[in-house]
Amino acid sequence: MIDSTVNEKVWAFLLSGGIFMAFIALCSFVAIAVSIHRSLTLKWKSIIPLDLRRDLNRCGDIFREGQAEVLLASLKRSESAVGRVGRIAMSPDFNSRESASEAAEATAREQMVKLENGMGVLEVVITIAPLLGLLGTVSGLVSVFATLGAQGGDPDPTLIAAGIAVALNTTIAGLVVAVITVILHSYFTRRLERIAARIEVIAGHLLNEFYKYGGPSLYSEEEGENGADVPLNESLIQAIGQRSEEVNRNDSLL
Repeated sequence: MIDSTVNEKVWAFLLSGGIFMAFIALCSFVAIAVSIHRSLTLKWKSIIPLDLRRDLNRCGDIFREGQAEVLLASLKRSESAVGRVGRIAMSPDFNSRESASEAAEATAREQMVKLENGMGVLEVVITIAPLLGLLGTVSGLVSVFATLGAQGGDPDPTLIAAGIAVALNTTIAGLVVAVITVILHSYFTRRLERIAARIEVIAGHLLNEFYKYGGPSLYSEEEGENGADVPLNESLIQAIGQRSEEVNRNDSLL
């Protein structure tokens, strides 16, 4: 059990910074919340579900066996990033590998933008936490010297030292929050880079195997006529509208 004196010291440290320490604490809570959300979102099983991983590893055998429609149906059922990119790459609406590749790349970029949600918040915390700490320190020093000036006479050096030490608490807190957030931001940035590279490899392999065995001709006539559940232009319109709604929600949260 934590000693009560430790709790008292922690509370004294937090209260010494006043309103600026409260803002720094808010920054730390925001950074923790965003980091937890990023950790859950960027799990490999969320990006590449296990069932899709098995099917994509043997996609060449699936196409050779004439089961392209089964794989396409699995990709359509998945809401993961790989599922969205894969069903565009295998869409029967494209007549050439080049057009399918361009559409898949555009979809992959859109998915990466979605996966990067929250990274900007961490960057803001990294920037403003030290500044809030410095602002709190300057404000505390102004109060210390204003009090000493009002008292007149010879100031007590011990009081000056104590006041400066208290004023520096906000700088310490701001730097601690910024350092921890920098570490988390670097970790998620590297993870996003690995995810982007992995999606690129998977999409390239899927396109190569798909068009190696005939591309859209692997589908039955009915599937080729119907294509995706929604026409391509309508799908793009829906995707743009959905993206706009997400941007509006993010802006309201900020």
